Amino acid sequence: MVAWTTFARTSCALAVIAVVTLELGACADGPRPGTQTTVPPVTAVRQPLGLLKPTEPPGDIGPIERFAWQRVVELGEAFAAGDAEGFLAKVSRGFYRGYGTLETSLKALLADSSARAAVVAVRKITEEEGRVSVRAEWTRTITRRDGSVDARHGETEFLFLKSDTSLRLLDYRGDTPFAIDGI
Repeated sequence: MVAWTTFARTSCALAVIAVVTLELGACADGPRPGTQTTVPPVTAVRQPLGLLKPTEPPGDIGPIERFAWQRVVELGEAFAAGDAEGFLAKVSRGFYRGYGTLETSLKALLADSSARAAVVAVRKITEEEGRVSVRAEWTRTITRRDGSVDARHGETEFLFLKSDTSLRLLDYRGDTPFAIDGI
């Protein structure tokens, strides 16, 4: 654990130094006529999959909030299991960003993978105006069929309608759930 923390801090520091050096180098001489200077975007250093720990709901939340918490965890479990139908069963057909688009993107992502893992850590749950929202941090990895590994980390606020007794996902804010590109 100490070695990984040291490695992560060193990697982060080196990345920052590299980007600053590129930016300073680009500014020092200024662009030459007829050339284009591009600086690669700074990418955030995210927690590795093994460092994010799943959370348990506190004892003082109501049954609807507890069910919404469980729903988000189940979405992560279905994703990790490669269970597209199980995942989609927890999503409303009226999904604001397009149920068909989500279905196509999810199935394509799962079909291109041979193994998956996901960890969900719920950070906050709120109930307001007929909605229940669950803010969760998640990390997922996918081993693609070619052997490459795609690890991603994000924070998403999952939105459910309280009137929907099955609490199906209606929308989200923040990062795309489990980095399902295309939705």
